[in-house]
Amino acid sequence: MDDDIREFGDQLGRRAIARDWNGVHTLLAPWLRSAVSVDEVRNFFEDEYREVLSANDIEDMHYPEHSEPQVGGNGFTNATELRKPISFAGGKQRPIAAEMTDANFRYWMHLELPCSDEQMDTLGFDSFCDIWLAVAQTPEGLRVGYWSHGAY
Repeated sequence: MDDDIREFGDQLGRRAIARDWNGVHTLLAPWLRSAVSVDEVRNFFEDEYREVLSANDIEDMHYPEHSEPQVGGNGFTNATELRKPISFAGGKQRPIAAEMTDANFRYWMHLELPCSDEQMDTLGFDSFCDIWLAVAQTPEGLRVGYWSHGAY
């Protein structure tokens, strides 16, 4: 992974950990930013947190407390590949905007927001979310062109 892409993922993850939803919103590509409000950005993350908490029989809301996100992914996927039906997921297709192209596609990123050590001990799991996102090169710089909970 190129350094600029890792730095972008770290910045995005740190803003989400800090619950800086406006800041996360500014890191969306123009086409995604115009389609998603700041409240919807918050919901995107908090819905995933709630699902993980519920799967672990926890009713109260909690947020990731680890200071650093985990960033990974792959550089061999492109927008064309992401649009193909996923055979092992019943032919599901990702709703990727037309503005996300092979030309501006930079990286298929995996972003994880881990628990702090204390949270792992008390909550019994190690990560609040498993997000995959297509990093796009835009005139504004690197931005999120598409994202989803899980890779599929």
